[in-house]
Amino acid sequence: MVRRPSSVKYTAYYCNGLNRADVARFVDFNDGTLIAEYVEGRKKWPRLEEAIGRCKQDGATLVIAKLGRLVRNPKFLALLQEARIDFACLDNQNCNRFTVHILLATAEQESERISQRTRAALRAAVKRTGVKLGSARPGHWDGREHLRGTKQAIAASSKMRRIRTRQTYEFLLPTLKKMRLSGKTMVEIAEWLNDHGHTTTVGHPFNEVSVWRLLKRYLGDDFLGPVKDRGGRPQTIRAMETVTK
Repeated sequence: MVRRPSSVKYTAYYCNGLNRADVARFVDFNDGTLIAEYVEGRKKWPRLEEAIGRCKQDGATLVIAKLGRLVRNPKFLALLQEARIDFACLDNQNCNRFTVHILLATAEQESERISQRTRAALRAAVKRTGVKLGSARPGHWDGREHLRGTKQAIAASSKMRRIRTRQTYEFLLPTLKKMRLSGKTMVEIAEWLNDHGHTTTVGHPFNEVSVWRLLKRYLGDDFLGPVKDRGGRPQTIRAMETVTK
């Protein structure tokens, strides 16, 4: 291991068992400070997203106590890659922010192979027994006809995108709210976000428009300040001093 400066902050993440002793030794060896710990309880990685948010907020390094078989999980690795933060895996030193894209590509390839083998086995079972599977089997949609169709699928997909986007910026909203209440402009907020390594959901730097959309969607018109409509005419916005949210 290489010693790090004493100013380094660490956030611990536990998923496959608790290895607090190993994390404590790692942090102590690198003369760092452990500022937070997160223990995963489900498979959708909500605690990992919280740990990543804390690292971004405080400029900390994420310490994964035990990666284990998660090195083959594309969703888990994708979260680490998209986070763009420094992290260390105590049981897999080959996994870091510079190599995670290689591990992700390997995991996705293996996942696709598993999917192909599963589909082939199901097709063979259907051909052999003649039993229909999934939504094609008789009675599958009984009592749930309103859930069937392209319109419902599009609505559900759109809802999930909105949820994921809000989760991405959840930890930033209190800070952005304080900045707007203190009189910061959209340009100043965009510069602050870019300086701290934050990007839009598609990976682009923030600008005045993207900040405006973010505030409008999640904080409402009260936090937008003076804006203009498409015709260039100024709109009447309630003064920031009167906001009570």
